[in-house]
Amino acid sequence: MHVEEKILSTAVNNPCELTSQIIRSDALKRVMRLVEQVACHPAAVLIVGETGTGKEMIARSIHSHSLRCNKAWVDVNCAAIPEHLVESELFGYEKGAFSGADAQKIGYFEMADGGTLFLDEIGDLDPRVQVKLLRVLDGVPYYRLGGSKKVSVNVRVVAATNQNLEELVRAGRFRNDLYHRLAEFKLEIPPLRDRPEDLLAIAEQILHQHYPSSRFSNDAVTALVTHSWPGNVRELRNSIFRAVMLARNAHVEVTSADLKLNQDTAPGHGKTPLNRDLDQVERQIVFDMLDRCGGNQGKAAEALGISRRTLLRKLKTYRENENETAVGTLCAEQQRYYRKQTSAPVELKHGDISLDANLLNISLGGAAVSIHKMLGQGAPVTLRFTIPETDVQAELHGRIAWANKEGHHGIQFGEIPSDIRTHLQRWFQSEMKKDGWRDELVG
Repeated sequence: MHVEEKILSTAVNNPCELTSQIIRSDALKRVMRLVEQVACHPAAVLIVGETGTGKEMIARSIHSHSLRCNKAWVDVNCAAIPEHLVESELFGYEKGAFSGADAQKIGYFEMADGGTLFLDEIGDLDPRVQVKLLRVLDGVPYYRLGGSKKVSVNVRVVAATNQNLEELVRAGRFRNDLYHRLAEFKLEIPPLRDRPEDLLAIAEQILHQHYPSSRFSNDAVTALVTHSWPGNVRELRNSIFRAVMLARNAHVEVTSADLKLNQDTAPGHGKTPLNRDLDQVERQIVFDMLDRCGGNQGKAAEALGISRRTLLRKLKTYRENENETAVGTLCAEQQRYYRKQTSAPVELKHGDISLDANLLNISLGGAAVSIHKMLGQGAPVTLRFTIPETDVQAELHGRIAWANKEGHHGIQFGEIPSDIRTHLQRWFQSEMKKDGWRDELVG
């Protein structure tokens, strides 16, 4: 593609940790010019945009271009902090302030003193904390929870949200004065569907990370630019990864059929609503990635581009939305992603080699095993074992999805025979009843 390309890379606190995004579109180039201009000023910045558009990357870029670049960078997901802990987490507390406060704890504002504090998902901030936050943003010293000595900090605040704060203000859920204090400078990140140049460049970058010589077919390019991408870069990354893992000829070419995108949008107009709303799309993306990562939440969070804490919060939300469902009538999605922790000897076959393995956990999507031989990612394997509480011999085919230095391997299953799937479901449902389906959605 003969298009001028710019790659934004920022290293914050740790120069080895790079965040990069390809910038080809004029829309995003304009945003980055504004980032460089506003970075040199002390004004608070509000970054708005749909989920997955890269708001944190923009915030990090503001910090790295500012005079505070050598000072602390602290990022906080406001929605991930339980409501009763928000104030103590942001502003700290003194020893004895409440039951369990065994020592003094400084808050995020003190951690960021002299640097930048990034408040992500600011629209979810508890209204009671909004008053104190406003005062701190105005430079007023504050007390730690249970404290008697005021604390003064010098912090540059950058906030982000995928919500319409002006609507929240009209609904009385967000303070008008706080909104205007946070939005001294407002940056709007255009969605991926409005940046086809960036979309195709990012898609190619992800594909070439796996297969440098591969390409997208013409129909795949059409599918990419006509899809509405409600999950933006995060959804795009997941879609390409899924195609790379499942396509037969991904090393040569990825086609529209490999991408399996929902093509119910009009060509050139990626704004027609999808059959499912954004929450359902996001939920499916999360579960698909957990499935591909063998239930490993850390790896899934990294692949999704979110923190493990955010992933746990999302899983908790999904679980709460299902909390009225009886265990005996658990939905198919819950049954599919239920992961049984266990420790049992199994046989693992790789080619002509048969290995003794220990089964660590298993779901309908995959399993984790421990073996003494390191197998490479993508290696085809067969898992053989007796399904507990039955005399049924299961033989499940799959591929290695991940491995670590302890010899633990994650297996992503292929198609499971219907009779084996039925016996596994019955076993899982029995175990779910024992567990009460309260503690975890996945392992």
